[in-house]
Amino acid sequence: MGGVDGVNGHYLSAGELVGTLSEKAGNELGLPAGIAVGSGVIDAYAAGSVLWNLHLPLAMSRKPVFVDGVWGPYRDVLLPGYWMAEGGQSATGELLKHVLETHPAYNEAMSMAESFNTSIYDYLNSHLEELMEKENAPTISYLGRHFFFYGDLWGNRSPIANPKMTGSVIGLTNDRSMDGLAIYYYATMGIHRHANSSNCRDHERGRPLHHLHFHVRLTMPEQNPHGTYGDHLCYAVLIPRYVHAAVVHGAAMLGAKAASADKEGKTEELWSIMDRMSKPGKITRPGKNANEKKLLDVKYKVFLEQCKTQQVYRDQVDEAIEGWSDE
Repeated sequence: MGGVDGVNGHYLSAGELVGTLSEKAGNELGLPAGIAVGSGVIDAYAAGSVLWNLHLPLAMSRKPVFVDGVWGPYRDVLLPGYWMAEGGQSATGELLKHVLETHPAYNEAMSMAESFNTSIYDYLNSHLEELMEKENAPTISYLGRHFFFYGDLWGNRSPIANPKMTGSVIGLTNDRSMDGLAIYYYATMGIHRHANSSNCRDHERGRPLHHLHFHVRLTMPEQNPHGTYGDHLCYAVLIPRYVHAAVVHGAAMLGAKAASADKEGKTEELWSIMDRMSKPGKITRPGKNANEKKLLDVKYKVFLEQCKTQQVYRDQVDEAIEGWSDE
């Protein structure tokens, strides 16, 4: 797949003019013929024109950075002259859906969310705030301090690259209440932070990261809106204005680039279009709570150990049953 532009083919970066929409395609799509058609990319890369996806972190650099378990680097995919590396997990939305829908308190949570005309995520965020006050806890992270969830229910895409990886829980109790669901929800969101931390720290061995552009639809409460990610990763986190429409917004930018082509086919630089079609977002910086930072660091250490010990245990069992099929 792919190649070197001008050596073994002609490859276009995102949004470069491919041609114009044919009359046949226009009729099928309900669009006028002649519309500029730009070089396409997958949804995560289109969103990358606007932000950094929570589940599929993308890192760009002037020079190639090779990281074990991270896809790439690929050159000229989004911006000419830049190398792209891609980590992260697939089906993280399905993981959260599975955790919520299989919990005994799910129906109650959905009913409560509907009564407040809000999403179940926003309702659970609010419930965590209330639980923090009820328990007189210093932070929300303190509520789940002894609950450890490793969530590779669909295998691991990056950085382990092992489809046989599964999930594990330490701290499971018989709690069937809304409080128990809220803690499980928080722990599931923590998996995204841990996984991104692993990918970012691996990438930093090749090139330092200064800040992250984030797409966080499922976030923590407003009292610390996105800081849990910044705190855990130790980076500033930039939240774009149109965070809920990242893929569509990014695709529009790529369309604008194709439409800007002159008679020679030269298009406006994507950097310029990104600047022109974006509005100021929000920036949150890592918190200064040293105690919470210590807790998050320990939780990350346990996360890595859960990942490692699962592989060790599986190897031990496989060794113990080796030869069974020959008996």
